[in-house]
Formats: sequence, structure tokens, C-alpha cells
Amino acid sequence: MSVLNGNSSIFVYGAELQGRGEPTQKDIIVGSVMFVLALAAVFLGSVNLAIIWKMSIFHNAFGWFWASRTTVEVINNFLHVVYSAPVTILQPKNIPIPLATIVFVLCYFCAFYGCIMHLTVSVNRCIAVYLPIRYKFIFKTANCIKIILFSWIPVPFAIFSFLVFPCNMLSYSPQLYEYAFIKCAPNMERNYSIVGTIINRTCWVLCCVTIGTDISTAIRIVYLRKTLSSASQSKNFKRDTRFFLQTIVQNCTMIVATTMIVVANNEYNLEDEVIRLFGFFTLIVTQVNNGITLLVFNPEVRRRLRGHQVSPTEDSKSKSSLRTRTNKRTSAAQTTQQAHNSNTVPVVTLNSIEM
Repeated sequence: MSVLNGNSSIFVYGAELQGRGEPTQKDIIVGSVMFVLALAAVFLGSVNLAIIWKMSIFHNAFGWFWASRTTVEVINNFLHVVYSAPVTILQPKNIPIPLATIVFVLCYFCAFYGCIMHLTVSVNRCIAVYLPIRYKFIFKTANCIKIILFSWIPVPFAIFSFLVFPCNMLSYSPQLYEYAFIKCAPNMERNYSIVGTIINRTCWVLCCVTIGTDISTAIRIVYLRKTLSSASQSKNFKRDTRFFLQTIVQNCTMIVATTMIVVANNEYNLEDEVIRLFGFFTLIVTQVNNGITLLVFNPEVRRRLRGHQVSPTEDSKSKSSLRTRTNKRTSAAQTTQQAHNSNTVPVVTLNSIEM
């Protein structure tokens, strides 16, 4: 980017991440909305983590994956609260480049991992429906830890590519209200980051696969609902339905956000402001939505929030229910083996689906 100094044009590296000096009314409004949404995401995410920690019904693979994703979302939005929103409101012209770079790396690190975990949670639910008997073995504690660690592996390689490959850095621009490409040479024609383009499109593809996985799982649930007799069904089906309403809402907002981000492509362009704002803010709204859905779609959580404390007896019932589902899966496995020996087809019930 070039900055005019008198009659001369002087190239200043990192000028894209500086404010305009005097904030406009629009800057204050956009920054304030960003602050409120990000703060709400931090609060709701923290409540989610506390609920997952305290309630035994979430002490399973789904809860661990959800907590892992929520943690990075809290960190990401905390950085918006303490950095992105304030610089948008104040529009300072002396932002240290190292500070802006560190904030960008941390935010993109968290955002990309969150994108991966959206898919991980959806695959977890898909396996719960299609392979209920094998679910407990597939998602035993050791495997869940490996899955979480494996999900982390591509993230540092992707993010540090911004630092390794020259002239690909992005940083938050207070004037554009999103992450923007930083030019590294005067009169440079390229106005976008190649690394950023690849990462954004990779996340978009992952979100598309996530939507496809959710649709496949929903179709399976509807199929089981229509083919099994009433005696084979249980209240678990209603819980499955609640979860997929929750998941579809989350991933629909996520695919909208990533689509807008791919279209904007982090170009330093004063045009297409609506697309930039829509992409950046839809991502924050998605993370707010992630925090809300756990509270809205789970009656156990709502009872807890209304002040109903989980008594030792109630907690024992919860654990007993978990043991009952485990025993049913074991019985189902034995039935499958007996059916195999007698060349008959076993009956799979919705009650055997692990949540």
C-alpha cells in the first residue's frame, strides 16, 4: 500500500492494518456490534465449557469434541474483544505490526481448527447412527484423544505458511473490518494472499463435507423412524432430532460465513464492503450460535440453568442410563452374532444409538 506524503508516494509496509486516525460513525457502530457479539460468544462459550465439565451426560466423545472446538472459539472471540473491536472503534494509526501479526496468527489458528472440529462433531454423530454397536469402541477415550490431536496437526502447518512463504501475510484491517492482504512491495499487482486463498477454500470444502454428513445422518434417522416399529423406538429419537436441528443450524451459518469469506478472499479492496462484513460477522454469529444451541436443544441443560441442581441420585440415574445403553449395545452385539450363526437378520433399534 502506498501512503501519500506531500507530493510523493511512499510505500509503507503494513499500512493496511492501520486505522484512519479519526473514527467515523460507521467505524464506531461496526466496532461496537463486533464487541457485543464477540463478548456474547466468549460468555456463552465459557458457559458451555462449565456445563460440559459439570454435567456427566457430556462426559463422552461428543462432549470432548464440543469442548475442544468451544475452547478455540472462546480464545478467538476474546481476541476480537480486546483487539479487533477496539481498533475498529478507535482507528489508531500506530498499531505495532508484530502485535497485529500475533493476533492474526492466533485468530486464524483457532478459526481453522474450529472448521475442522465442525466436521469431526458431524462425523461423530453420523457414526453414532450408522454404527451404534461399534460406536463405543471407535470413540473410546484413547481414540478420542488421538482424534483431537490428529485434528490439530494440519493447523500449525497451514498457519505458519503465512510466515514461511513471502508476501502472503494477512492482518486485521480496522478500515475494512476484516482480515486483509498486506502488500510487501510497491506497485504490486496481486491483491490477495495465495496461502490465505488455499486455507479459506479448504475450510469451505470441509464445511460442505460437514453439511453432506449431516444430511446423510438425518436421512438415516428418518429411515429408521419409518421402518422400525413403535416398540423398537425410544425417546432417543427425539434427542437425535433435537441434535440434528442444532447441528444443521450451526453448519448452515458456518457454510454461509465461509462462502462469503471465499468470495471476499481477504483482498485489500474498498469495494464489496457488504460481502466482507457479512463474512466476518457471520463467522462470529456462528460461534455465538454454537454456544446457544447447547443450551436451547438440551432440556437437561435448561433445567440446570433454571437453578435445578443435579442431585447425587439424579446423577446416578444419568450414569445408570449410560450403563443401560451400554448393556443394550452389548446385547445387540450378541444378538448380531447369534443371528449370524443362524443366518438371520438382527433388528437394530433407535434405542441402541449412542449420544
